[in-house]
Amino acid sequence: MAIVIYRCDITNDMVPELSEEARRLIDSGSGGYDLNKAAAVLSGKDDPDSEYLYAVFQYLGEGGVKQDKESAKALFEKAAKDGSVQADIVSKEFQRNSPEVMDGLIALRFKGEQRDSSACKELFLMYDKGNDKVKKSHAEAVWFYTACAEQGDLEAQTKIGFMYLMGKGIPKDRDLALKWLESAAEQGDALAMYRIGQMYDQGLCNTDPNDRKAFEWFEKAANAGNMDAQFSIGCIYMTQNNRHFNPKKATEAFHAAAEQGHAEAQYQLGMCYAYGQGITQDPDLAARWLEKSCENGYQQGMVDFANMCFEGQFVKKDYEKAAKWFTKAANSCNGYAQYALACMYGNGYYFEQSDEMALKWFREAAEMGEVNSQYCLGCFYYEGRGTERDLEEAAVWYTEAAEKGHPAAMAFLGMFKVTGSGVKQDVEGGLELLENSAKAGYYEAQFYLGKLYYEGKYVKKSDLRAKRYLNMAAKQGDPDAAALLNMMKSKKR
Repeated sequence: MAIVIYRCDITNDMVPELSEEARRLIDSGSGGYDLNKAAAVLSGKDDPDSEYLYAVFQYLGEGGVKQDKESAKALFEKAAKDGSVQADIVSKEFQRNSPEVMDGLIALRFKGEQRDSSACKELFLMYDKGNDKVKKSHAEAVWFYTACAEQGDLEAQTKIGFMYLMGKGIPKDRDLALKWLESAAEQGDALAMYRIGQMYDQGLCNTDPNDRKAFEWFEKAANAGNMDAQFSIGCIYMTQNNRHFNPKKATEAFHAAAEQGHAEAQYQLGMCYAYGQGITQDPDLAARWLEKSCENGYQQGMVDFANMCFEGQFVKKDYEKAAKWFTKAANSCNGYAQYALACMYGNGYYFEQSDEMALKWFREAAEMGEVNSQYCLGCFYYEGRGTERDLEEAAVWYTEAAEKGHPAAMAFLGMFKVTGSGVKQDVEGGLELLENSAKAGYYEAQFYLGKLYYEGKYVKKSDLRAKRYLNMAAKQGDPDAAALLNMMKSKKR
């Protein structure tokens, strides 16, 4: 990696002396620019960097060197074996490209080595993403783009600084990250300011988190118009129990970011209008900004706005919009949206009632781990809705939900275990599940326990325990529990 180290301002003794001299001579922006002298300096030298550079001259016939493509290819291979990363990249490109393509690539590379800014930017874009001609190499991308950064290109400085900050294909280096980001920030680049704020906020690149510095840089970036910084500063202002808490300023910051199309800021602004946080409550503006957030692909916005439209909460009730955004989020694999969509199909809200479609969406959500859908899917198999009745499959999904603490699933699975329906009979295990569900306040578990102790079929009969559980369920309005209690009283009389 000697080449990258050199360009990144590490100590000069890490770069072969003759290669460094040659690079000064081929730098088109230097006073000593002379390709013929550079070629003479490189000729016959056996360090990898010099071999790589001379091979470029030889391949193109530049600097007074006789053109010899085959000898150049052999020299590229030798330099690669000797440790030149760039020569290794070129050698592999020969294996994947036609001679005509390689002529163009090496010519462009030669311009890049001369620190031509247009060529360097083009090479950065190629190696940063990779394409059908070159393989992605962030180190190579940084190597060429550094020339643009050194010539004052703000975009290059910010991009390279961020790559060092995140270690994107190159070793993390906090000093180099700050060098380039601060250079761009001093010239007014808002994105660079935001990146420095991120560094202090998240503790990136072995930096100790520093809320004060993070806020200062986010504020600078926000004032310079960066929408991500405006959103971040809005979140800080909206967070309670911190010295910056100020809902009014939060909504102003969210509004600035929302106007620039920041989807999450649009969502937050919509919620502020819905709840009247830091701003006058306004259902129409709430709906407007929430829907913009949905249109920009923010899933949480889709789910919450669809919920509001379905319930008529804070915004006008609108089943059509609820269906639209639940469907959009569901198709993007949002488990809650899939669950809500299944409920709409199952109950015939907006859509024509369809157990089959409800089953489809419950299954989609259940397989992603959405607990309510796992329970509902168990119920559909238990009842035979939209499918053949299958107690074993019902037990599978009740188990999935019960293990996550779903009270109703625990109740049904408990009864399955007590009676041996769909699972191996385990009265003790079933009673434990029913009791846990009953303690959680689920009235059907309370009713089941009351009935079990009243009948005495699977457990020892106990009218006292039966009444205790049935009373719990009856107080919650369960008519079956109330009826059984009345029957017990009648028999006693």
